[in-house]
Amino acid sequence: MKKILMIVVLFLAQFAMAQIDVKLSITNIKKMKGNLAIEFYRNVENYTKGQNAFKKLYVPIENIDKYETVFKNIEPTFYAVKVYLDVNNNKQLDKSFFGVRKEPYGFSTNADPILREPTFEEAKVEMTEENNTIAIKLNNNKGGE
Repeated sequence: MKKILMIVVLFLAQFAMAQIDVKLSITNIKKMKGNLAIEFYRNVENYTKGQNAFKKLYVPIENIDKYETVFKNIEPTFYAVKVYLDVNNNKQLDKSFFGVRKEPYGFSTNADPILREPTFEEAKVEMTEENNTIAIKLNNNKGGE
């Protein structure tokens, strides 16, 4: 009987864990046309490989300066977010031979290393009930205008 009670308590605790709504705001789009690629990552390995994003959106946009969305019922933890505006619809962030980004891009902490992506540690933000907004300003300086 104690085992059953313990299992029930653990089961209910899983559902009782607080979930939050995370608001994502992307600015500096500059009324460009293309597809906004948004990738949420929860761990270093997936972030580094650019695979198995926890949440992924590919949103067609045109003639807007700002895009906002809400991810509902998200576990409060650390996330790193990558965003780029795919202006030529090839579903990848285009880079020059030297690794310089050719399309507008951004990361969750607005970090901007020139010839590399920020690491997971540099890009991660802690999402909590009190801190539930990520604001990313697209960087258009490497081309894309």
